[in-house]
Amino acid sequence: MRGKKRYRVKPRFFVILILLICFVGGGVLYFNLHSRSANENAERSAQLEQGRQIMLASRIYICNKDLRYDDQYYNGGYPPDDIGVCTDVVWKGFRGIGLNLKNLVDKDIADHYEAYSDVVSVPDPNIDFRLVPTLEVFFQRNAEVLTTDINNLLAWQPGDIVTFESSHVAIVSSIRNIWGRPYIIQHGKDPAAEEDRIYASDGMEISGHYRWPLVKKLD
Repeated sequence: MRGKKRYRVKPRFFVILILLICFVGGGVLYFNLHSRSANENAERSAQLEQGRQIMLASRIYICNKDLRYDDQYYNGGYPPDDIGVCTDVVWKGFRGIGLNLKNLVDKDIADHYEAYSDVVSVPDPNIDFRLVPTLEVFFQRNAEVLTTDINNLLAWQPGDIVTFESSHVAIVSSIRNIWGRPYIIQHGKDPAAEEDRIYASDGMEISGHYRWPLVKKLD
Protein backbone atom coordinates (compact mmCIF):
# COMPACT_ATOMS: atom_id res chain seq x y z
CA MET A 1 0.00 0.00 0.00
CA ARG A 2 1.42 3.32 -1.00
CA GLY A 3 1.72 5.90 1.72
CA LYS A 4 0.14 9.30 1.38
CA LYS A 5 2.26 11.87 -0.27
CA ARG A 6 3.41 14.47 2.25
CA TYR A 7 2.98 18.08 1.34
CA ARG A 8 6.17 20.05 1.63
CA VAL A 9 6.00 23.71 2.41
CA LYS A 10 8.02 25.51 -0.16
CA PRO A 11 10.81 27.78 1.09
CA ARG A 12 9.28 30.78 -0.61
CA PHE A 13 6.28 30.44 1.69
CA PHE A 14 8.50 31.16 4.68
CA VAL A 15 10.09 34.05 2.85
CA ILE A 16 6.69 35.57 2.13
CA LEU A 17 5.59 34.97 5.73
CA ILE A 18 8.69 36.63 7.13
CA LEU A 19 8.30 39.59 4.79
CA LEU A 20 4.66 39.94 5.80
CA ILE A 21 5.54 39.88 9.50
CA CYS A 22 8.28 42.45 8.94
CA PHE A 23 5.92 44.67 6.96
CA VAL A 24 3.18 44.56 9.59
CA GLY A 25 5.64 44.94 12.47
CA GLY A 26 7.39 47.80 10.75
CA GLY A 27 4.10 49.54 10.16
CA VAL A 28 3.13 49.22 13.81
CA LEU A 29 6.56 50.46 14.93
CA TYR A 30 6.41 53.42 12.54
CA PHE A 31 2.93 54.34 13.76
CA ASN A 32 4.01 54.20 17.41
CA LEU A 33 7.14 56.25 16.78
CA HIS A 34 5.23 58.77 14.70
CA SER A 35 2.54 59.11 17.38
CA ARG A 36 5.15 59.51 20.11
CA SER A 37 7.01 62.13 18.08
CA ALA A 38 3.79 64.03 17.42
CA ASN A 39 2.92 63.96 21.13
CA GLU A 40 6.40 65.14 22.11
CA ASN A 41 6.25 67.98 19.58
CA ALA A 42 2.82 69.02 20.85
CA GLU A 43 4.03 68.99 24.45
CA ARG A 44 7.15 70.96 23.53
CA SER A 45 5.03 73.58 21.75
CA ALA A 46 2.68 73.81 24.72
CA GLN A 47 5.64 74.24 27.08
CA LEU A 48 7.06 77.04 24.94
CA GLU A 49 3.67 78.76 24.81
CA GLN A 50 3.30 78.51 28.57
CA GLY A 51 6.69 80.15 29.02
CA ARG A 52 5.72 82.86 26.57
CA GLN A 53 2.60 83.64 28.58
CA ILE A 54 4.65 83.94 31.78
CA MET A 55 7.07 86.27 30.00
CA LEU A 56 4.32 88.44 28.50
CA ALA A 57 2.58 88.89 31.87
CA SER A 58 5.90 89.89 33.45
CA ARG A 59 6.60 92.29 30.60
CA ILE A 60 3.21 93.94 30.98
CA TYR A 61 3.86 94.38 34.71
CA ILE A 62 7.17 96.21 34.31
CA CYS A 63 5.72 98.47 31.60
CA ASN A 64 3.76 100.32 34.29
CA LYS A 65 5.38 103.77 34.10
CA ASP A 66 4.39 104.48 37.71
CA LEU A 67 6.10 101.37 39.10
CA ARG A 68 8.81 102.08 41.66
CA TYR A 69 11.04 99.91 43.81
CA ASP A 70 10.12 99.62 47.48
CA ASP A 71 10.56 96.53 49.64
CA GLN A 72 7.93 97.26 52.26
CA TYR A 73 5.94 94.59 54.12
CA TYR A 74 2.22 94.40 53.35
CA ASN A 75 -0.61 92.74 55.22
CA GLY A 76 -2.18 90.32 52.78
CA GLY A 77 1.14 89.99 50.98
CA TYR A 78 0.46 91.96 47.82
CA PRO A 79 1.92 95.45 47.29
CA PRO A 80 0.06 98.24 45.47
CA ASP A 81 0.27 98.13 41.68
CA ASP A 82 2.80 100.98 41.59
CA ILE A 83 5.21 99.41 44.12
CA GLY A 84 7.28 96.28 43.72
CA VAL A 85 10.51 94.33 43.97
CA CYS A 86 12.19 91.65 41.85
CA THR A 87 10.02 88.81 43.18
CA ASP A 88 6.85 90.61 42.14
CA VAL A 89 7.92 90.16 38.52
CA VAL A 90 7.67 86.40 39.09
CA TRP A 91 4.25 86.08 40.70
CA LYS A 92 2.87 88.56 38.18
CA GLY A 93 4.25 86.33 35.43
CA PHE A 94 2.62 83.24 36.91
CA ARG A 95 -0.74 84.97 36.78
CA GLY A 96 -0.28 84.86 33.02
CA ILE A 97 -0.82 81.09 33.13
CA GLY A 98 -3.58 81.22 35.72
CA LEU A 99 -1.44 80.25 38.70
CA ASN A 100 -1.39 81.95 42.10
CA LEU A 101 2.26 81.70 43.12
CA LYS A 102 1.56 82.98 46.62
CA ASN A 103 -0.89 80.14 47.28
CA LEU A 104 1.51 77.59 45.82
CA VAL A 105 4.41 78.76 47.98
CA ASP A 106 2.31 79.02 51.14
CA LYS A 107 0.95 75.51 50.66
CA ASP A 108 4.34 73.98 49.97
CA ILE A 109 5.81 75.61 53.09
CA ALA A 110 2.87 74.41 55.19
CA ASP A 111 3.13 70.86 53.84
CA HIS A 112 6.94 70.60 53.80
CA TYR A 113 8.28 73.10 56.31
CA GLU A 114 11.40 71.03 56.92
CA ALA A 115 12.52 71.78 53.36
CA TYR A 116 12.33 75.51 54.07
CA SER A 117 13.66 75.60 57.63
CA ASP A 118 17.01 77.09 56.55
CA VAL A 119 15.36 80.10 54.89
CA VAL A 120 12.04 80.43 56.77
CA SER A 121 12.25 80.67 60.55
CA VAL A 122 8.53 81.26 61.02
CA PRO A 123 6.15 80.89 58.06
CA ASP A 124 4.61 84.23 57.09
CA PRO A 125 2.18 84.22 54.12
CA ASN A 126 2.47 88.01 53.96
CA ILE A 127 6.07 87.90 52.76
CA ASP A 128 7.38 84.38 52.08
CA PHE A 129 6.41 84.39 48.39
CA ARG A 130 8.27 87.68 47.92
CA LEU A 131 11.61 86.46 49.26
CA VAL A 132 14.21 85.13 46.81
CA PRO A 133 15.66 82.41 49.11
CA THR A 134 12.15 81.03 49.65
CA LEU A 135 11.45 81.03 45.93
CA GLU A 136 14.73 79.24 45.24
CA VAL A 137 13.76 76.38 47.55
CA PHE A 138 10.26 76.31 46.07
CA PHE A 139 11.48 76.09 42.49
CA GLN A 140 14.17 73.55 43.35
CA ARG A 141 11.41 71.36 44.76
CA ASN A 142 8.67 71.90 42.20
CA ALA A 143 10.14 73.12 38.92
CA GLU A 144 12.55 71.70 36.37
CA VAL A 145 16.08 72.60 37.46
CA LEU A 146 18.16 73.61 34.45
CA THR A 147 21.74 74.56 33.63
CA THR A 148 23.14 77.88 34.78
CA ASP A 149 25.59 77.97 31.86
CA ILE A 150 24.63 81.04 29.85
CA ASN A 151 26.63 79.76 26.89
CA ASN A 152 24.23 76.84 26.53
CA LEU A 153 21.96 79.09 24.50
CA LEU A 154 19.23 76.57 23.68
CA ALA A 155 18.70 75.84 27.37
CA TRP A 156 17.30 79.32 28.00
CA GLN A 157 13.68 79.86 26.99
CA PRO A 158 11.20 82.72 27.48
CA GLY A 159 9.41 82.45 30.81
CA ASP A 160 12.24 80.62 32.60
CA ILE A 161 13.09 81.83 36.10
CA VAL A 162 16.66 82.81 36.91
CA THR A 163 18.07 83.65 40.35
CA PHE A 164 21.28 85.47 41.23
CA GLU A 165 23.15 84.53 44.41
CA SER A 166 19.85 83.97 46.26
CA SER A 167 19.42 87.75 46.29
CA HIS A 168 17.76 88.58 42.98
CA VAL A 169 15.30 86.91 40.60
CA ALA A 170 14.15 87.64 37.06
CA ILE A 171 12.19 86.18 34.14
CA VAL A 172 13.95 85.21 30.91
CA SER A 173 12.89 87.25 27.87
CA SER A 174 12.41 86.25 24.24
CA ILE A 175 14.79 89.04 23.17
CA ARG A 176 18.43 88.04 22.66
CA ASN A 177 21.63 90.01 22.25
CA ILE A 178 24.04 89.68 19.34
CA TRP A 179 25.70 86.68 21.02
CA GLY A 180 22.38 84.88 21.41
CA ARG A 181 22.10 85.37 25.16
CA PRO A 182 18.61 86.24 26.39
CA TYR A 183 17.57 89.46 28.04
CA ILE A 184 15.90 89.30 31.45
CA ILE A 185 12.79 91.02 32.79
CA GLN A 186 13.64 92.36 36.21
CA HIS A 187 13.04 94.96 38.88
CA GLY A 188 16.24 95.18 40.85
CA LYS A 189 16.24 98.95 40.84
CA ASP A 190 14.28 101.74 39.20
CA PRO A 191 13.21 101.60 36.54
CA ALA A 192 12.11 98.00 36.11
CA ALA A 193 13.29 96.86 32.71
CA GLU A 194 13.77 94.19 30.09
CA GLU A 195 17.50 94.31 29.54
CA ASP A 196 20.69 92.55 28.54
CA ARG A 197 21.89 91.69 32.03
CA ILE A 198 21.71 87.92 32.43
CA TYR A 199 25.49 87.86 32.60
CA ALA A 200 26.48 88.89 36.13
CA SER A 201 23.41 91.07 36.72
CA ASP A 202 24.49 93.86 39.07
CA GLY A 203 27.71 91.94 39.68
CA MET A 204 25.89 88.81 40.89
CA GLU A 205 26.44 85.36 39.44
CA ILE A 206 23.58 83.09 38.42
CA SER A 207 22.65 80.66 41.20
CA GLY A 208 19.54 79.02 39.74
CA HIS A 209 17.66 78.42 36.49
CA TYR A 210 14.17 76.92 36.55
CA ARG A 211 11.24 76.14 34.28
CA TRP A 212 7.72 75.55 35.53
CA PRO A 213 6.43 72.17 34.29
CA LEU A 214 3.57 72.25 31.84
CA VAL A 215 0.22 72.86 33.55
CA LYS A 216 1.62 71.75 36.90
CA LYS A 217 -0.63 72.98 39.68
CA LEU A 218 -0.26 72.26 43.37
CA ASP A 219 -3.41 73.94 44.70
